[in-house]
Amino acid sequence: MLRGLKRLNRYEKRLLRIAKLAGKLAKLKQIGFSRRTSEGFRFPIYSLELGTDQGLTKHPVGITAAVHGLETIGIQILLDFLEYVVHPESTGYLPELKKGKLGLVVIPIVNPGGVAAKTRSNPGGVDLMRNSGIDAVKPLPFFGGQKFSSKLPYFRGHGLEPESRILFRTMYEKFFEVKNAIMPVLDLHSGFGTVDNVWWPYAYTQEPCEDTFLYRKLASHLRENCGHLHFSYGPQSESYTTHGDLWDKFYDHYRDVHSDHSGWDAKFLPLTLEVGTWSDIKEEPMKIFSKKGIFRPAEHNKRDTLTRYRGFLRDFVRIGLSQPKDWI
Repeated sequence: MLRGLKRLNRYEKRLLRIAKLAGKLAKLKQIGFSRRTSEGFRFPIYSLELGTDQGLTKHPVGITAAVHGLETIGIQILLDFLEYVVHPESTGYLPELKKGKLGLVVIPIVNPGGVAAKTRSNPGGVDLMRNSGIDAVKPLPFFGGQKFSSKLPYFRGHGLEPESRILFRTMYEKFFEVKNAIMPVLDLHSGFGTVDNVWWPYAYTQEPCEDTFLYRKLASHLRENCGHLHFSYGPQSESYTTHGDLWDKFYDHYRDVHSDHSGWDAKFLPLTLEVGTWSDIKEEPMKIFSKKGIFRPAEHNKRDTLTRYRGFLRDFVRIGLSQPKDWI
């Protein structure tokens, strides 16, 4: 636990440095606490908003990481990217943040208790990506979520966990009432497959979501116009089906909220970037015996892994400059 706490502290210190680097464009806030540990401790959860009030209220884009505590490569990719786009001397500097054309809403560590304890689950033993309460159609046995015991992996819990509620509240407050905007939100994960996947809803069913056409247009743009060819794009259910995906719940709730608003002209579009970290198992076969091994790249590839997503994330964020009429 001590090593985990030190690692968590390093991430938080770097987040503070990024906020200082961004100056007046940054708002770093504590937005809640994790599930209480068995020792009675609760970890603070932070958000970082980057941009002017106009950019954040009219054209917000979201990025989150570390819903699973073992998947810390997502935190590192995100922090590297944030420094890349806010440093005024960086080749990736995003002037749209300063000009009020975009706003970034970031939760870099959704599950700090899991990061500190080096566990996939939160301190209550709940897998947050099985926690939404949605029952899947033909989920994978056990891996798709279970209600037997918090001592076993993929435990669904018995209601929304504090971390899940904080994530939902942030999405609701920052995205649900924005008009005439495309609002992409990207959740960073790692540890599945040998290729990088960009997934959209649904995880609980193979039935297409209502915005499938738009998601395919965005995927085509990222692939053909931006050159991000090595990603595999599609709904998560094409890879596997699970209970309790949080983004399925948020996506459907957004649609329910606006179902009676005829002509509602905004789109809330959650996606997941699943960094494929199994591709180098042949080079480092012993990593499969490490607690975190399959969730992170080989050490000699780590630096390249952190920086190779800068371009993709920058192009993803810039989708928020558009409006629904530009795609439909």
